[in-house]
Amino acid sequence: MTGFLEQSACKGRRPNHLASQRHYPRPDLIARLLRERHVARFLVAPEGFGKSGLAMEYSDTVFSFEHVFWINGRSPCFLRDLDRGIIVSSLTMADEEPFLVVVEDVPPLDAARAASLSAAFDDLLGRGCEVLATCTPSCDAYGPLQHDRLKLSAVELLLSDVEVDAGRSVDDRAARPASAVPPAERIPALVWGPSGAEEAFLDGALREELPADVLLAMSTMLVLGRGSVLDVDAFGPCGDDLVALMASSYPYLGIDRRGERFEAPDFPASAVARAVAGKIDALAARSRFAGRDALAGRWADALVARARCERACELVGVLCSRGARAAWLTERSRALMKGVCVLSAHELYASLGQAASLANPRLELGEAARLAALGDTTGALGLARRVAFDLSAPDGVRALAALVVVRRGKGPSRKRACEELARLAGPQGGGAEPSTKNRDEGRASDAAFWRPLVQTQLTLLDDPSWLAHGAACRMEGADEDARALAAAWALDEVAEGREGARSDEASERAAALVRLETFVRSRLAEAGDRPRDLFVAAAGLALERVRERGALGPIEPLGASEALMLHRVEMELFSQRRSFERAAREREERRAERAAARPDEYLDGRYLPEKGRSATIVPLLTVNLFGGLDVRIGDTPVDPRRFRRQKVKTLLALLVLNRGREFPRDRLVRILWPESEIETARKNFYSIWSYLRSALSGPSGTCPYLVRQQNGCRLDERLLNTDVARFDAVCRMLLFGQPGADGWAQLYAEIDDAFADDLMPSEQDNEFVVQARRECRVQLVDALVAAADRLVESDDAQEGLWFARAALRRDRTREDAYTALMRAQIAAGQRTAALETYFSCRRFLTSELGIDPSLKTMALYRSIIETEEPLD
Repeated sequence: MTGFLEQSACKGRRPNHLASQRHYPRPDLIARLLRERHVARFLVAPEGFGKSGLAMEYSDTVFSFEHVFWINGRSPCFLRDLDRGIIVSSLTMADEEPFLVVVEDVPPLDAARAASLSAAFDDLLGRGCEVLATCTPSCDAYGPLQHDRLKLSAVELLLSDVEVDAGRSVDDRAARPASAVPPAERIPALVWGPSGAEEAFLDGALREELPADVLLAMSTMLVLGRGSVLDVDAFGPCGDDLVALMASSYPYLGIDRRGERFEAPDFPASAVARAVAGKIDALAARSRFAGRDALAGRWADALVARARCERACELVGVLCSRGARAAWLTERSRALMKGVCVLSAHELYASLGQAASLANPRLELGEAARLAALGDTTGALGLARRVAFDLSAPDGVRALAALVVVRRGKGPSRKRACEELARLAGPQGGGAEPSTKNRDEGRASDAAFWRPLVQTQLTLLDDPSWLAHGAACRMEGADEDARALAAAWALDEVAEGREGARSDEASERAAALVRLETFVRSRLAEAGDRPRDLFVAAAGLALERVRERGALGPIEPLGASEALMLHRVEMELFSQRRSFERAAREREERRAERAAARPDEYLDGRYLPEKGRSATIVPLLTVNLFGGLDVRIGDTPVDPRRFRRQKVKTLLALLVLNRGREFPRDRLVRILWPESEIETARKNFYSIWSYLRSALSGPSGTCPYLVRQQNGCRLDERLLNTDVARFDAVCRMLLFGQPGADGWAQLYAEIDDAFADDLMPSEQDNEFVVQARRECRVQLVDALVAAADRLVESDDAQEGLWFARAALRRDRTREDAYTALMRAQIAAGQRTAALETYFSCRRFLTSELGIDPSLKTMALYRSIIETEEPLD
C-alpha cells in the first residue's frame, strides 16, 4: 500500500481540511445516497455546492469515519496509483471489512484513465464496498461508462426552503421569505458561507477548466448580472447548446431558457473582476473584440447603458491597463456624471496616478466636475483653473473648465474665467471666432453641449432678467442635457431672487417660467424609466425650490414618481459626499499614524497631516505568548535575537500575564531567581530589565511600554495588545456569550488557530509560567466543555461535537470532557461513537486512577443501551 493511499484512511477522524468547517445537515440528500448504496454515486456540481460537505456527512452518519478512505483526486499521487492499477488491491489489503471510498475532486481524465477508474469502482462495488465521487461538470466523463450510477447534479444540490432558512437570522427570514429566493441564490456556499464568501465562490467557479466559449459566456453573465441571451451573444458565440449546458450545470447563472434571459446573483463587481482577471486574455481571444482592454471596456459600456455605473468603474479599475482606464474614463465622464456615479469615477481617476492625468485636459476636466459635485471646491478649482487657462486644450474643454471656475470660484481667477468664456463663446457670445483647429475638434469637444451652457452663463451674468426671454427653452439644436442644466441655473437665479426682472416684463417673465416648468416636467416624465439622471434632477430640484418660494404661483406639485426620482438622486449624491469626506478624514489619520511611526521624518515635516500637526501616536505593542513568544511594535516584528536570553523572555511573559497591573519588584526577583541571594538577584534583575527595555525601544531610544516605579514595574496596558487578553475574552464568550449562527464557527476557528498550542511551550523551568500554562489549559477545557453542553441544549449537536472533541484533544484526563462528547454524540445520533467514548473514559479511569466512572457518566451509558430495540 502506497503512502498516499495509507494516509487517506480516516481512522475515525474527519479529513484535516474539513475538520474545522461548519456543516449543515442535509438529511434528504443523505437518504437518496443511502437508497443506492450498491452503485457508484457521483456528486457533480461546480465549486461551492457542498459536495465535500455532503460526502463528509454521509461518511460520518453511516461509517463514523471508520472504514473510510478519503482520497484527494487533485493529488498527482492519485493519477500515479490509477495508472499503476493498484488502488483496489491496496485498499482491500489495508481493510478487510467492507469500506467506503470517497474520491474528492476527480480531475479531468482522458478516455483510458476514465475507463480505469470506472473499472476500479465496479471492482470495489463487487467486493461489497461503497464508492462516492465528487467532481465538477467538466470532469464528469462517467455517464457512458457506468449507466447504473446515481448522479446528483448541481440543480439537485440547491438548497430547499428549510435549508435556506437554516443559515439565516430571524430578521432576514422576515424581510425575505425563503420562497422568494430564486434558484440562482440557493447555492450552499453563498447561503451558508461567511460574509464575503462570494469572492471565494467565484474564484472556484471560474477556476474550472472549461472551453473558452463557455467561460466567456459565463463571465459575461456574471459581469452584467442580468439581461438576455442576445446580450451575451454580442460579446461572443452563445448558441442553444451552450445555453442548455450552462442552464443545467451552472444554475447560479439564473438562466431562463424559455424567456431567453438570465439573472445571476448580484455578486460584488470587485469579486467578479478579480475572478475574471486571470482568464481575461483567453476570453478576449475568443470574443468579438481585440484584446482584454477592449473586452473589459465593452463590458463596462454595457453596464453604463444599464445604469450600473459604479459596477462599470470597479470593473475597469481591475481589468484594464492604466492607459485604457484613462481613455475609458475620459470618454465616459459625462455619462457617469449623468448617472450620479461620482465617487466611483473619482476613485478610478485616483488609481491612474498624477502623471497619467496631467497629460489629458479632458480627463482633468471630468475630475474637476466630480470634485465640485462631491463638495471639494478647493480641489475642483485647482484642476479647473489649470485646464481653463491651458491654451493647448480644445475650446470645449477649456470652456467647461472655465464654467466650473465661474460658478465655484471667486476673485481674479473668476474674472479671468469670465473673460475666457466670452472669448470662447464666439460671435453669439460677443467673442472672437474660434480657431480652425478647434472647430475641427467640434465632435471631441461636444459643442452642442458646452456652447449653450457658456452662452447661458454669460447671459445670466450680464442680464439676470434673461429669464424674461425664456431662452432656456428656445435653444435650438442644443443638447438635451445642456438644456436641462441651463434651466437648472436659470431657476436657481429665480429661487435666490436674483433674476431682477423689470416690472414691465412681469408678464413675459411669468410666461417664461411657465415654459421652463413645462420643459422640466416633460424631461422628468421622460426620465421616469431611468433610475437616476443628475442633469434632469438638477433642473427638477431647482423647480421645486422655486415652487416652494411661490415664484410660480399656485401650481401642482410634482408627481409621486418624479418626486421619488429627485429624492433618490439627492440622497445618492449626499451619501457619496459623506463617503468622500469620511475617506478624506481616514487618509489624514493615516498620515498622522505614519508620522508617529517615523518620528524623525515626522519632526522634519515630511509626514505632517494636511491640517496641521497632530498629536504623536505611539504604535501598539503586541505580545503573543501562545505557541511561543511573538513581539511586534505596530506592524513591525521585533527581531527575535533581542530575546535570546531566556530570562528576558520570561520577564516579558510575567509582565504580560499580570495584565498591566503593577508587579512588586522583589516578587519578580524571587520568581526569576528563586535560589539566588536577594542582592545578587536584584543586580541580575536590573541587567535583564535593561535588556528588555532595549528590545522594546523605538528609533529614538525611548521605551514608552515599560513603566518602572520605586518598588514595582508593569506594562502600560493602554499600549498593550496581547493574545492573553483575547484568550480570556474567548473563554468568557464560550461560557456566557451568545455568538450567533456564524459566531460559533468563528470562535472554533480562532481557538484552533490562535490557541492550538500551549502558553510559552519552551519555558519549562519557571514555575510561575508553568502554572499559568496549566491554568490556561484548564480554563480553555472548562470553556469548551461548557460551550459543547450549551450547543447540545440548543439543538445544535453538530457544533457541540466540535467543541467537545476539542476539549478532549486538549485534556484526556477530564471525565467531564468525555461526558460532554458523549452527550453531543447521542444528540447527533452517533450512539456507536458514544459507546466507544464511554469505554475509552472507563479504561482511563480504571487503569490510570483506579476509580469507576461517575453516576452521570453511567447514566449516559445506560441511556444508550436501554434505547436499543429488542431482537426478534
